[in-house]
Amino acid sequence: MSRVHIISGATSGIGAAIIEHLYSAGDEVIPIVRKESDAIKIGAKRHILCDFERPEHVRAACEDLDVEIDSFINAAGIAIGKPIWDTSQCEAMNLLHINLMSPMFACGALYQKIRVGGAIILFSSQSAYRGGWDDVYNASKGGINTFIKSFSTKVAPNIRVIGIAPGITENTRMTLGRRADDLGRLRNSIPMKRFANVDEVAQLTLALLGSAGAYMTGNVVDINGGNYLR
Repeated sequence: MSRVHIISGATSGIGAAIIEHLYSAGDEVIPIVRKESDAIKIGAKRHILCDFERPEHVRAACEDLDVEIDSFINAAGIAIGKPIWDTSQCEAMNLLHINLMSPMFACGALYQKIRVGGAIILFSSQSAYRGGWDDVYNASKGGINTFIKSFSTKVAPNIRVIGIAPGITENTRMTLGRRADDLGRLRNSIPMKRFANVDEVAQLTLALLGSAGAYMTGNVVDINGGNYLR
């Protein structure tokens, strides 16, 4: 029997790569999208229509879903790229809504729809640990890590809650539009001397959904080429 997965951040980057791998496995994907046309492009048979900028709508839209699922994967996220002294309150709240509040509300609305043995995968970042220029983004990912620990104890043993903390990943917002010399400097600072690619992160996600992650919950898995060790 094919599995059913709900995924946010489905239209680009890591989320889009995860969908390709899930389709290859014969699974169904229900994307969370802001526009119906995005779901059509993905080839989804059904979708959840809401905007992560509005957490209260995310909760309502997820509660309205009448289907059993095997996982919720949150790959949605934005960055501001500025330190806190250059960040407005509006910018900060918008990021926190998308990166932290909406994923939490989605988990609260969806966990009772997840079959026993299913999983929730929440994307964090190496920046939650090592910091960086974007203070609000880093704080939002630190919040995700704390939520993973807190929520996992409430839904175990029936559902696993696992985080993935990528380092810099090619063909995502982390690299698109950045100067070549800046990317070169960052690449050379990583022990593996390269960035992650979206397929590697997608393959890790599928492994954690399966038997490789069957005894894991409440933890965050690093995939950063040794750029941050803890």
